[in-house]
Amino acid sequence: MGLMIGSDEGDITFVGKKGTFIARIGVAVSVSNKYFDTYLQAYRKFFEGLKDDRGIKTPRWIFSSSDLRGYLIGREGDPTKYLLFMKNFVDEVVVPNKVTTNFVFASFGVKEVSMPNGVQKSVMAFLKNVLKSYFAYIPAWVVVSRLNNPKAKAKVYIDNFNPSPKTKAWDELLKHVAELKIIPNGDKVNPLVSTADLLLRYIKESILLSKWRLDVDTLIRNLPSLGFPVELLKVYHVGKKALSKIVPTSTENDILPQNWYPRPLIYVIKEDLFQKDEEQRLIEQSPVFEYLLRHASKVGGSIKFLALQGGSGGDIDDLRKNGGIVVSLGPHGSGMGEYLVRLGFPVTHLQISELVSKYGG
Repeated sequence: MGLMIGSDEGDITFVGKKGTFIARIGVAVSVSNKYFDTYLQAYRKFFEGLKDDRGIKTPRWIFSSSDLRGYLIGREGDPTKYLLFMKNFVDEVVVPNKVTTNFVFASFGVKEVSMPNGVQKSVMAFLKNVLKSYFAYIPAWVVVSRLNNPKAKAKVYIDNFNPSPKTKAWDELLKHVAELKIIPNGDKVNPLVSTADLLLRYIKESILLSKWRLDVDTLIRNLPSLGFPVELLKVYHVGKKALSKIVPTSTENDILPQNWYPRPLIYVIKEDLFQKDEEQRLIEQSPVFEYLLRHASKVGGSIKFLALQGGSGGDIDDLRKNGGIVVSLGPHGSGMGEYLVRLGFPVTHLQISELVSKYGG
């Protein structure tokens, strides 16, 4: 029986008399192929209902925890309404479709961690600056490495993470999956990654609100109160014994997430009206970005901002080899998109107005 897994990560901070304690946390949700279609239908029905009830105008039906929290209570609101809504999500989407929630937390009980270049990093620096860059795949690795049937390889979908050094955990994950995809904006594009993100925040906020200890026994005892049946709940501690698997084995960023992006790639052409980061941030916060996200989920692809410089970081070689979809947002991008087509690159050029029209703007 095939398995499909969505994985996402975050952190949790406790402040007490003895100081500040930080742990990395994550959720990998897993569902068998047998139940995936009904899970997907239930997920979409649930969030289309949210849109109807609250008059939310967006072409999307896949939402992140940040989206949901914003719709329900705003940034600084009382989390109670959000937590109650998530309890309904568990009751209506997770449980009926036998989605297993695998909650993973990492803490090590050591003062320092040895890096491959011989440097000793404080455990706090390792958690905040090193492990943060790639922990998104660790929950998936934890689940896959514990599958009883080694031949039952899973399809794994992971929220995007930074280029990072290899680990033994990464190598093991690649060895034991049928398919692996790393998805930009995964919690807004892929239902499984979204579900992992939603449940992660639900669990995190419940832990902090209820002041539960971050240990396996406490969580196994208390998390069922959030609606998780014990047979669909697993809690794992990635501790000192796992360091050899999750500490980098190299000093170079050997893992380049773009190599695992789902295709087609949807290249967004900026207008170059602002500084690089400012324009990308503006586009990502704009209403039209909703239509790009919707199209990415529709075609099963990934969004990337087009970079035409040569060499590392540029998209010219990939465009020539694999093609994709280029989306223009204004006159500069429109001209560039048509130019790429005339130059013979195997791309489809769409103007953003076409996507707005397609998805009901």
